[in-house]
Amino acid sequence: MADARSLLKAKRQEARISHPYATYTPSDQLKCSVCGLIIKHASAWEGHLGSKAHRTAVTQARARQQQHQEELERATANASLNDDTESSSHPTKRKASVSNEDVEAKKPRRTGGESSSGFPADFFSDPTRSLPVSNDDDDEEEEEGGDDAMAVDPSSSGSKATTGPKSAVDEEYERFQRELLQMQSASASVDKAEAFARATVAGEEELFTEKDMQISGGLGAAVQEEESAVTEEETEEQKRARKEQEERELIMDRLLEEERLQEDADLRVATMKARMEALKKKREARKAAKAKDS
Repeated sequence: MADARSLLKAKRQEARISHPYATYTPSDQLKCSVCGLIIKHASAWEGHLGSKAHRTAVTQARARQQQHQEELERATANASLNDDTESSSHPTKRKASVSNEDVEAKKPRRTGGESSSGFPADFFSDPTRSLPVSNDDDDEEEEEGGDDAMAVDPSSSGSKATTGPKSAVDEEYERFQRELLQMQSASASVDKAEAFARATVAGEEELFTEKDMQISGGLGAAVQEEESAVTEEETEEQKRARKEQEERELIMDRLLEEERLQEDADLRVATMKARMEALKKKREARKAAKAKDS
């Protein structure tokens, strides 16, 4: 029995398949990583690769991988756009602060020795000829209003809006950018598909006479007869080979099943022995404890 097991293991090692989609389970069973199916024998691997289910699974896996790649590219594009908007908002804020400082520095400062008209208090000997005194409070209010109007800078207000929490307009703008990127990628794929569909193959015209047509027809019939004969012979050989292969597979299945049953039985025997040993140890421990108590 041990010789049969060693022969089976050696045959399994020889029949291992090296393929990107071929994997082996811990029990050395061939498995397709794309379909998730277990292949009973290595000889059936080529047939599984040509099956419709495997090809469909491969195309779906490639489509998922391409979609994941496109999502990563979109995420990187959105991150770069956000970095550009943040870098452009900092210079506008600095410019707004500089403009505010310039306006504050340009405000006129009045001294106590001069009146609101710019002349000294005792310049006119006759008080009736002096200029009418304007209200300082009104002038100050007008100047403050003008300064405030000059200090308001749209760039500074825009920078405050960008640096603060995002508003509904900013979120809508980002959503618009994402939709624009999606539309561009979709249009590019559609353009490629249309170009491929509209592509035509042009060739030079050739003239055939009736004699050429008869010759080609006779050759075609002869070739078809030869191909049919070859296919018939190949089908008979294939049938014979398939029967032999099926018989071998049945024998291998029986051997593998017997080996599996034998391994299960050995495992059960080992577990039973371990339980018996544990029970014996417990009994001996109880006897020893009773002897100590007595």
